[in-house]
Amino acid sequence: MSDEARGGHGQPPADMETEASAPTVVPLAASALSSTVTWASSKAKQLASDMPVPGHVLAGRYTVLEQVGQGGMGLVLAAYDARLDRRVALKLLRYRNTAPGATSGDARLVREAQAMARLSHPNVVAVYDAGTLEDGSVFLAMEYVEGQTLSGWQESQPRSWRELLAAYVAAGRGLAAAHAAGLIHRDFKPDNVLVGRDGRVRVTDFGLARSGPASPVESSLPFTLPADTALSGSLTLPGALMGTPFYMAPELLEGQPADVRSDLFAFCVALYLALYGQPPFTGQSLSELLRSRREGPAAPPARSEVPGQVTRAVLRGLREAPGERPASMTELLTALEDDPEARRRRGMAKAAAGVLLAGMAVGGWALQRAREPECGGQEARLAGIWDTAMKARVQQSLLDTGAPHARDTSERVGAALDDYAGQWARQSAEVCEATRGDTAGPVRLMQLRESCLERRRVRLRATTELLAGGADRTMLDKAVQAVRGLPPLEDCADDRALTAAVPPPEDPATRAKVEALQEQVDRVDALLGAGQYPQGLKPGETLLAEAKGVGHAPLHAQALFLLARLRDGVGDYPGAEALTREALTEAARSREPVLMARAVSSLVHALSKRSGRHPEALHLEPAVDALAEATGDDAVRALAHSTLGAVLVKVGRYDEARRRHEQALALRLKALGPEHPMVADSLLQLGIVSWWQARNEDALDKVGRAVALRQKVLGPEHPDTVAALTYVAAVQKELGRLREALETLERVATLQRKLFGPEHPLVATALSNLGIALLDLGRLQEGLDISAQALALKERLLGAEHPDLAGPLANMGTALTELGRHEEALAFHSRTLALREKELGPDHALVGDTLSALGITLARLKRYPEAEARLDRGLAVLQKALGKDSPEVAHPLMGFGELWLNRGRPTQALPFLERALVLAPPAARATVRLNVARVLWDVDAKQRPRAVELASQAREQWRRTGHPKEAEASRWLAAHGVP
Repeated sequence: MSDEARGGHGQPPADMETEASAPTVVPLAASALSSTVTWASSKAKQLASDMPVPGHVLAGRYTVLEQVGQGGMGLVLAAYDARLDRRVALKLLRYRNTAPGATSGDARLVREAQAMARLSHPNVVAVYDAGTLEDGSVFLAMEYVEGQTLSGWQESQPRSWRELLAAYVAAGRGLAAAHAAGLIHRDFKPDNVLVGRDGRVRVTDFGLARSGPASPVESSLPFTLPADTALSGSLTLPGALMGTPFYMAPELLEGQPADVRSDLFAFCVALYLALYGQPPFTGQSLSELLRSRREGPAAPPARSEVPGQVTRAVLRGLREAPGERPASMTELLTALEDDPEARRRRGMAKAAAGVLLAGMAVGGWALQRAREPECGGQEARLAGIWDTAMKARVQQSLLDTGAPHARDTSERVGAALDDYAGQWARQSAEVCEATRGDTAGPVRLMQLRESCLERRRVRLRATTELLAGGADRTMLDKAVQAVRGLPPLEDCADDRALTAAVPPPEDPATRAKVEALQEQVDRVDALLGAGQYPQGLKPGETLLAEAKGVGHAPLHAQALFLLARLRDGVGDYPGAEALTREALTEAARSREPVLMARAVSSLVHALSKRSGRHPEALHLEPAVDALAEATGDDAVRALAHSTLGAVLVKVGRYDEARRRHEQALALRLKALGPEHPMVADSLLQLGIVSWWQARNEDALDKVGRAVALRQKVLGPEHPDTVAALTYVAAVQKELGRLREALETLERVATLQRKLFGPEHPLVATALSNLGIALLDLGRLQEGLDISAQALALKERLLGAEHPDLAGPLANMGTALTELGRHEEALAFHSRTLALREKELGPDHALVGDTLSALGITLARLKRYPEAEARLDRGLAVLQKALGKDSPEVAHPLMGFGELWLNRGRPTQALPFLERALVLAPPAARATVRLNVARVLWDVDAKQRPRAVELASQAREQWRRTGHPKEAEASRWLAAHGVP
């Protein structure tokens, strides 16, 4: 079977459906403050720092997005939790404690993480899950925080003592909550505290935490500190000491157990340094540091603005003797916050500012709207975008292509743009009127609606200017889809969708840069939607460079995704995959759920269709489902189902594929209406699934409906409509309606010549498919001749080594075999095999088909050992690729039957032929029936009535199609007494 007949299984003729420097995840610090010192008492701990690639799934639920930090204890990944539909920080702790007598470090870490998971407090980074991976690594799934470390926050700009104190008090509340739960942090420092974008402070990195004080066995072990230990680095001495010396209480440096008061001491060291800009203790070595702690902290600067009660509380927390410090974090925090007048002033100022700003925002926007002219005549705002002049320009550009379907397409495009522009004008007038009335609703919502409509207006301009840019055949063929793919105006009236969108950046300068780039985004998106992939590359690359410089993650993510889709469109599949992975990471970072969902669907498409990595693609199935469902967007959910359905077809999981495509169809009907090109695509996909399952009547119904819908929406001579007709012919062939299949393919060939001229690859494909139909009808010489024309045309257009030559080569090999020209056939099949193995690899179904054809030819040449080897391999490949019950498996089985018959062993041939009879597609069934009849007559007299029945069925099937083999069946029947 040729590439043309088989290559479309499981995928529509068109490509997959085409469809934006704030800190994010906090990386582990790379400075000296986080350098790691590891001192092992026996054998060094082994750290495995291999980064799982983005898209890899850990523990069956966590999809890796990116690495965000690495340290001595392991590494931190941003990941997506498919089960609970949220982004998490995944910490991998990859080591083994191999000291003699040591308990399992992994088990300890899991127990501690499980204890942390029971702690829920707004100022503690939540731990959701813990466990071990297949490689023995311990993982902790934690809350994902967008922001920066407390130390980074302090250094990012000058901070008043009040700001610093408020941040540390919040962190202290987190510590107090942990203490109340029986947990000791043991390594509190500013690098282990996060300040989120929302301003909330959270304590994190409880990697050294203990449930209560350390055991006497652990704490009493003698140890010697290395002389060159970094005071600001993390120190780990197994069985003795863990933490960062600069912040550690003196009792810990002396080997005593950690408790609440040692955490409190570390907290006060950090707070002292933040408030006064100098360390409380001096020393260039651990011994000097310990001596300094015994002597007491340095006096704060004399001119400090920090109130005395705060200073006194901090100094009390820094006392050498644990018993002289506050008994708990709660007690310390109470002392630090004892400034009621300041709290009162802050509350009053904040309330006043909030009222003032809200009044200014509402009043200013309402005043601006009130000064605008009346709300009628919104069409005037579309001048130069979609007016009489622009309509004429677009129509002329499409007509100038001279293509047969140009006028029909221009009329459809004009009607669709009229409808879109009319909807825009109506919605714009509604928003205008609403803002003037007494029931306008929340001002912010009105602003969002107006902003949404403005973005739609800009995108409409980009599309119409592109369509009016001159004659372009590619543009013509994609014009209807480009207009149908304009962002839906319904979203601008959907309050949920509007409020769910990521808000623009707060910084005015950044916001201005983002808004300035939006027109470029719309331009590149329009090029993508119109199939202008080569033309879109340069502006896409420029957009990405500029978006990256702005430092706004949503814009960066959108630019990455657009360029990824353009790269895919020009055939740069590795580049497209890499950019898609980056886009997924940035979309997750910017909390863009729709873009995340589209990006992960695109990644699945790249892995499966573009790279043939179907298992890897299906590994992302939970993430695809969860991300799509989280959007609440029916079109996005449909895309996810359709993408996964195509992969499931590739691996032969047809029932699951059918369910996916049925869900996609239902969602598209709901979201897009019954007359949208995407609805036709879903119908076509369902037809293809039915074809693979040999549910041919259903396949013909679905494919026929897809063709009818494309004829209505795109036009009867649109290239996508013509391409779908090829599937109609394929199903007609499977139903044994060979003459109808031939007529359909003759129509396709005629239309392709009309659309593209005689010298075009699609015309060559149409000729190759015609060759198949002629061979099925037994018109061998005609099939050979037309296949030779297809081969010659493809060689001229594509070159002698192009993989698309495999189709006509295979057809010619089959024709020559049936004509008895076996040596010639062998050369064609061998060349076909080389091309297919090079392009598809050794385990593709088309390779199995070719091996089977080779085996049959070799059997007829009486080269039986070689024939058996090829048939064996062909059978194995097809069963692996398509399943043991696929109709395609019948071909090597028929080859084995013929091989054993030729060798005079009909008894050995019979099991192969009987199994082939069960599986064979209708077009091949008559041949199998006659061969089974011959064997049954010879080996079992009791089966002779059945043999006559099978031969009669074969004759009747060939008679209906006018196949010349009808005479062969008639001769056999006459020879055995049947007229």
